[in-house]
Amino acid sequence: PLQLTELLGREEALEQLASLLWDTRLLTLCGPGGAGKSRLGLALAEALRDDFIGGAWWADLSSIVDPGLVGQAVAAAILPGMPTSDAAATISRQLAGSSLLVLDNCEQVVDSCAALVIELLARAPSLRIIVTSRQPLGIPGEHVWRVSGLAVEDVAPGASGLGDGHGQAAAIALFMQRAGESSASFRPDAPGAREAVAEVCGWLDGMPLAIELAAARVSVLSVELIAERLKSDVGLLRHSRRAAPDRHRTLQDTLEWSHQLLEPGEQRMFRRLSVFRGSFSLRAAEAICPDELIPASEVLELLSLLIDRSLVHVVDSPGRPRFRLLATVRQYAAQKLEGSGEQEAIRGRHADFYYVLGERARVGLAGPDQVMWLEGLELDHGNLGEALRWLFDHSPAQAAELAFAIWPFAYQRGYYSEARSWFEQALALEAQLPESIVIEALLKAGEVRFLQCDYSVAIDHLERALELIGADGDRRAAAIALQRLGSIAREQARYARSRNLHEQSLVIWEDLADRDGVASSRNYLAFAAWLAGDFERAEQVGLEALAEFRASGNLRDVAVTLISLGTAATYAGQVELAAQRLEEALRISRRLGFQEGVAWSLHELAILARSRRRSDADPRMMLRDALLVHQQLGDRWRIASVLEEIAGSVLDREDMTLAASLLGCADALRERIGAPIPPVEAPDRDAAVARLRRRLGRAAFEAAWADGRGREFDQAIDDAAAAIERPLAGTPNSAASMLAPILTPREMAVLELLSQGQTNREIASALFISTSTAGVHVSNILRKLRAKRRVEAAARAHTLGLLEA
Repeated sequence: PLQLTELLGREEALEQLASLLWDTRLLTLCGPGGAGKSRLGLALAEALRDDFIGGAWWADLSSIVDPGLVGQAVAAAILPGMPTSDAAATISRQLAGSSLLVLDNCEQVVDSCAALVIELLARAPSLRIIVTSRQPLGIPGEHVWRVSGLAVEDVAPGASGLGDGHGQAAAIALFMQRAGESSASFRPDAPGAREAVAEVCGWLDGMPLAIELAAARVSVLSVELIAERLKSDVGLLRHSRRAAPDRHRTLQDTLEWSHQLLEPGEQRMFRRLSVFRGSFSLRAAEAICPDELIPASEVLELLSLLIDRSLVHVVDSPGRPRFRLLATVRQYAAQKLEGSGEQEAIRGRHADFYYVLGERARVGLAGPDQVMWLEGLELDHGNLGEALRWLFDHSPAQAAELAFAIWPFAYQRGYYSEARSWFEQALALEAQLPESIVIEALLKAGEVRFLQCDYSVAIDHLERALELIGADGDRRAAAIALQRLGSIAREQARYARSRNLHEQSLVIWEDLADRDGVASSRNYLAFAAWLAGDFERAEQVGLEALAEFRASGNLRDVAVTLISLGTAATYAGQVELAAQRLEEALRISRRLGFQEGVAWSLHELAILARSRRRSDADPRMMLRDALLVHQQLGDRWRIASVLEEIAGSVLDREDMTLAASLLGCADALRERIGAPIPPVEAPDRDAAVARLRRRLGRAAFEAAWADGRGREFDQAIDDAAAAIERPLAGTPNSAASMLAPILTPREMAVLELLSQGQTNREIASALFISTSTAGVHVSNILRKLRAKRRVEAAARAHTLGLLEA
């Protein structure tokens, strides 16, 4: 996040923490709310980010209250839009290189954070993690750094100087700076001002948030009056519940005090903003917060005042600015909202706003601005979820309609499991819903179940929808149900049945003059055709569908059709045409954040690279990425295909036992979901089986195959991905190619001076860095080059080609 103000009084802590981070893999910044843990953690990450080849990443958990969503939130912060059924695998793969991860605001989900951290550190050996929390995670290897308030300088009679942000004067300097920003009439050199400031800072225990909140009020209260009121309110500030820890009392008291300093209108605005989850737009605030007590014309001014008071933060986001409340501040504001009698009205207006947004998104996601709509819904993902929760309790029909409206977003961004819960919840409330909404819920629930290969449940939902529709019902809904049933039959290798169902839906779409529906059925017919080996038929109907989708601007279906056509061209031997189509599909899918399209394109491009025998392609990484995305989506049909390709084209020489095991796992997976291998893919799979059986010998092959059939599904995926990532043994300069990128540019500069025999002090002088920082860089170089001494590191660097002779 962009930091718009200077961090005061933490210079020494930053130096010590920077050195400490290289001696531990888990560093927890622990302390009371308002102590500045997040700012310190972010400053530390910013200072060290260039030392990590994998970069520095920030995951904010402040809006997470459900422990089960911690991994998903961290994965989404690192890979926005990616589905997260196996969050730890997603995160560890992305951070497999030397990387730094900041997990911010963990205290409300500390147990889940601890479990996630243990798994990440085990999976990613080069990862280091900074945690900010009000309590330690309590796991082995954790180094806890206590973040206290800023030091308050003792004021002697006649003392001069206002502090410069260093040493003991840091708390006073912070107050002075913020007070000057808040009021141009503030005079820090006025008689008694410094003593009064020191007194205020002392009462507030040097807590940065509390100091900033107090300083923001100098425009209406003198510092002396602030100090006096703090003293008169000491009972309120110091006597919370005895069972609450000190850090909670400090934060609650600080927030209570800041709340008392707000004007009535500011208080109303503050508590009403607590209805938002994650960030929010000015437009949303202007729609939800006003009433007869807060005119719409005053929302912007009130929001600006709350930003000035550090109660609302500006979010650095593309496009228009967005805003958010810190987690602890939002929780406090929510308590105030609950006690105000306004909660139901504000939550209702929040739900109404996002319901209308969803209705607008229904049109926007199908139009020329679909990319903009996808990005906007991603920013409001948390608010949409909150609106759905409220609506399911108060207006199930509206909740279902909102879920239907944003399903294209959830589908493209891979939020399958979340969407499935929406539709199943709607079905659980069936008695309260009109039949038309029940039918739509059955169609959507059937679709998402199909996407995750729960074929029997999907068929039940879709067939029940057809029963409710009847012979004279909604023909459009019937066509959709037939399409989905046809897609299930296709994955079950019942191609005649699939063609029949899609042809039935095609007739309905043509009668309705629905051009996109016609194109969809043609594309599904093309899909079934090439899977069965009928490439001519696939080309004919697929091109008809593509032309229609291009004309309508439906980018997602353009990508899907291009993948289908590109794959048909690959198996028909038209490799250049296949490359053109698949590469365009990948570009479109990435632009949309269309996860299924990205993974499917990569898989088919990897198969194409094998067919073309092109040395400039990297099918290994394509297959790894495709495998992991399909795993996150829960698309087991495609996972089986990717595992078979990895086994037959990547591991059949590198690790034959694992290759045979993966083939066995894929076979068991297909058997479990009831989806045989498609005829077009069978020859490659069968050839790989024969090849491995011959090379391993019958007994060894059958043992590995049996092991794979009994292997845990997720474990097989992890093993396959890890095998792909291993460097190829015997590759020329493989060691250098693996090690060179790990050293940061700064470490390379230090390495060159180290190899010349220079000391840490001499290196520091040459590079204009501190001696301690130079020592940290030298330690990193020794560790990364696996050298015990500097001379050994220099020699190994020359051997690996990292330095010129």
